Amino acid sequence: MIKRFGPTLRRIVILAAALTLVTQLALAYIGLTYMDAIDKSLHEKRTQDMLYQFQQNVLVQLNNIDNLLLLLQTPEFSGYYKNLMRLRSDNVAALGMWELQQKFNTLDLSPDSVQAVYFLGQSFVQRSLVQRISSASFVDLPRVDQDRLHYSKLDKLILPDRELLTRYTQSDFAQVFRTNNPMLEKADIDQLKAFMAEIQDRLVFSNGNENGVLTIIMLSDRFFEQAIPKKMPEGTYFSVFGKDKRLLWTTAPSNPLSSPEGAGTGSTNPAKEGQSDASSYNTIKQLSPFNLSIVYTDNDGGSSVLRGERIYQMAGLSLVTLLITILFNYLYLKQVFKPFRMISKQIKNFSLSNEWLLRMLPDDLIKKGFHAVSMRNKIILALIVAVGVPAVSDGVLYAWLSQYDIKREMQMSFDVTGRFSAVSIHNRLKFTETILKEISASRQLQDYVTNNYTTPLLMGGLPTNLLMFPGLNDISYFVLLDENGNCIYSSIFSNNKSAFNTDMEYLTDRDDPYWITNYNNVFNPLSMALLKRIDGPGVNGEATYLLMVPKQSIFENIDSGLINTSYAITDARGHTIYETRANAAVDDSGWQFSTSGIPNTDWKLTIGFFFNDVLEKNREYQQQFLLFTSIVLLLSIAVAVAIAIQLVKPIHRLKETMLRVGEGDLSLRLEDIDNTEIGGIVRSYNRMIDQLHRVINEENELIAMKTRAEIDMLQAQINPHFLYNTLEVINMRSMKSGNLEVSAIVGALADLFRYSIAKSSDIVELEKELAHVANYVTIQQIRFGHSFEMEYEVPDELKGRSIGRFVLQPIIENAIKHGFNGWEDGGRIVISASAENGNLKVRIVDNGIGMDKETLAHVRADMEREYGKALSDENGIGLRNVYQRLKLIYKDSTSMTIESGEMKGTAITLTVPLQTP
Repeated sequence: MIKRFGPTLRRIVILAAALTLVTQLALAYIGLTYMDAIDKSLHEKRTQDMLYQFQQNVLVQLNNIDNLLLLLQTPEFSGYYKNLMRLRSDNVAALGMWELQQKFNTLDLSPDSVQAVYFLGQSFVQRSLVQRISSASFVDLPRVDQDRLHYSKLDKLILPDRELLTRYTQSDFAQVFRTNNPMLEKADIDQLKAFMAEIQDRLVFSNGNENGVLTIIMLSDRFFEQAIPKKMPEGTYFSVFGKDKRLLWTTAPSNPLSSPEGAGTGSTNPAKEGQSDASSYNTIKQLSPFNLSIVYTDNDGGSSVLRGERIYQMAGLSLVTLLITILFNYLYLKQVFKPFRMISKQIKNFSLSNEWLLRMLPDDLIKKGFHAVSMRNKIILALIVAVGVPAVSDGVLYAWLSQYDIKREMQMSFDVTGRFSAVSIHNRLKFTETILKEISASRQLQDYVTNNYTTPLLMGGLPTNLLMFPGLNDISYFVLLDENGNCIYSSIFSNNKSAFNTDMEYLTDRDDPYWITNYNNVFNPLSMALLKRIDGPGVNGEATYLLMVPKQSIFENIDSGLINTSYAITDARGHTIYETRANAAVDDSGWQFSTSGIPNTDWKLTIGFFFNDVLEKNREYQQQFLLFTSIVLLLSIAVAVAIAIQLVKPIHRLKETMLRVGEGDLSLRLEDIDNTEIGGIVRSYNRMIDQLHRVINEENELIAMKTRAEIDMLQAQINPHFLYNTLEVINMRSMKSGNLEVSAIVGALADLFRYSIAKSSDIVELEKELAHVANYVTIQQIRFGHSFEMEYEVPDELKGRSIGRFVLQPIIENAIKHGFNGWEDGGRIVISASAENGNLKVRIVDNGIGMDKETLAHVRADMEREYGKALSDENGIGLRNVYQRLKLIYKDSTSMTIESGEMKGTAITLTVPLQTP
């Protein structure tokens, strides 16, 4: 097959395109592998950072709710429900309700966090109220208390969930709610059902009746949404699960853990239960203090889109490069093969004409310059271009794509981390504001202000109670100021209150808490502080201000540590509120900064990022990609050289054959190599040589016929030595006159004649029999224009073994006569020998037309008949003669088998004893 693979314009163009495609596939694979590795590193860091930020934000919000629940359990809130208000006078009950409402209003709860708060007394003599944040007053629940919850069995569902965030479904209530208790009236049952309907499928957080008043906080459906930025990366979702893997909240379109072994029983409005997508990946973190689990789900949608864009971009460039390579090679190779087409046309015109002399080709056919380059070097150049162009172009593209890809992924990390950090800071600021509101609503502070700032000094109430207030761990200190900014009370350094006097420019007439910056903190100058105006009778009836200074630690745990970052918070005037640096040893040139606003403030958050590991991986990728590109280019050049050498072999064979023909050997023929440019020259050359050789063959045939006739007439009279001498004279004269073919025929004929008339035994050495066959084949090859080839596969150690005389040549003659009848080329005969089990096996195989089953059966039957009773004489002294001679020599120790198939050739195996003559 390789021998027949000649160089054609189409084949070389296809080969060049194949090399281009293979090179592009290899480079694309390396490029995609490295880019995916870098993307994966960035993606994992971003995922872990988002999960950490969400976890911290949720903890801040839950701590805020937990602090609120602790505050609501203090006497200033729960005392109203324990004082048997239903047995008091209406004025006393109304006054208590008003005081409770004022305290509750001071908390200024956000509807984004809390939707309602339920206070359920122990029995019907205690008041049960609900404060819906959307309304401005408490609503009485006269038939909902803890006793009625006990009668209806609802206490078994609600009380065990003490300080656990949960969500009750309709099925949860249906499993425990009972109405058959005689202590329950119809009105009780109706109001209990209304209570269940209000808290059903809502996030609730209760104290489990720890202080005698069952306090239930119903959170907003948007409670957890405050822990994430409004814009999230595509395909990423957060979920929160409670006990028993109950889904409390999710941003995913379905329950991410809705597998047979992991789905919760709860449901939410934004997420319906269903099977998770097979491509999604869930990461679970535990919130141990609250017995909750947060789940981060990544469907990898963004990465899939990005990977698809890469593939499309690479495929587009590969297609363009492939088309350019094909066009270049087509135009280039047309010029390469132009001289060959012209030569083929000239030789073809001569071979089809009756002229005896070949016209000379013009001298300027092969011009200097481009056409003077060898065919091999031209093909090598074409193949190198086919590899070099995509290697260089793809290398440039992939380097650009890598940089672009990394920048896009890093920018996404900037944006996501920046948005989450802004939300985290906002939540921490809200947490601090909530603490301030809760302190301002405390009875101790109210009494302290009402009693002209004397209660702490006389009774010690304020330092003892307020300093143990929930959430003060993140507060540096707080002070109470009068309208002039003078310190009335400080939580630290109470003997040096003047150190906390504050400039009046910071004191504004507004009810909601507000932040000030550039404040002279006693510990850390130029920090931030939180102020709230408190209405009430001061010493002279004026308002007071509560100032709180948070610790810097409220911002320290914003950074997950997974990404090398630095944070800077500035106010509207550019004053720095907080600043940190992740790694001061890192070169400043490696930092990239992103600035975003903090929600509900005029502050700015500037985050610096340094992806040193990503940049290192990118440098490694660039180096390895360059190395691989160089290796691919060198290997491709080596492959191109090897292929080019193989492609130009037919041209070298044509050149060598023409040189030998020019020396006078007209017997040579070239094997046809399909319909190629070189194949056209080969066919034209063969026709030309046939035409030139025809006359010589006729002359040689006449000489041979005359010689054979003379030998026939004088055979009985002429001494054999005289005949050999005569043939030798003919041989020498033929060689002298340049008729080498005649010389070869005469030489072979002389050897044939000598072997035929020699007086010797019927058994000869295999080597002599093969020499006899070779002489016969030489004559027949010249006779039939080398339409067949002869091959010998006989080991040297078997050539000295014996075989019957004249048993191989008839088989060869039969193969030529019947197997290759009408063939001009392509014939092949192989003689092989082997020793098996003390026997010599000689096998003659041809690839001729073979025999059908009927003819094969006929030949086998004819071979087995007795001598003189043949069915036909078509084979002459052929196969049957050979078999009979073997039988006469070796008796039953010999065998002869024939195998053949139509158009599959014929194989004959002779088996004789392994002997030495």
